[in-house]
Amino acid sequence: MRKFAMFMGSLVALSVAVPAAAQIVGRPVYEPLAPPNPFIGWDSRLPGPSARSEVRGLSRRIERARERGTISRREARQLKREARQIGHLAHRYGRDGLSEAERAELATRAQVLRAAVDNPVRGQRAGARVGQ
Repeated sequence: MRKFAMFMGSLVALSVAVPAAAQIVGRPVYEPLAPPNPFIGWDSRLPGPSARSEVRGLSRRIERARERGTISRREARQLKREARQIGHLAHRYGRDGLSEAERAELATRAQVLRAAVDNPVRGQRAGARVGQ
């Protein structure tokens, strides 16, 4: 019984000492971290070209593709119309500043148009159906 009482006494003393030891270290302070490079945003993507220069570049690509003969005049007209729509959207979105979603939408539209200029679908222009 005496050993049990000593064991319980040491257990009580240990249980009092452990929380006191845990309180010695202060609470950690988590401050907001600065980006590693002030010229790069939080998502580490560099800013792309402006919408106006992007539309100009797309128009030049369309003209070059038309001159090379990889796209028809009708396709060139249609692609230029889409490029102008991207420019109009950029102007409308940019009035109050571009959000990340708007910027991503414009970039995606430009990328799709660029792919359409670089890789035209030849079979549909000749009147062939897909799968034949």
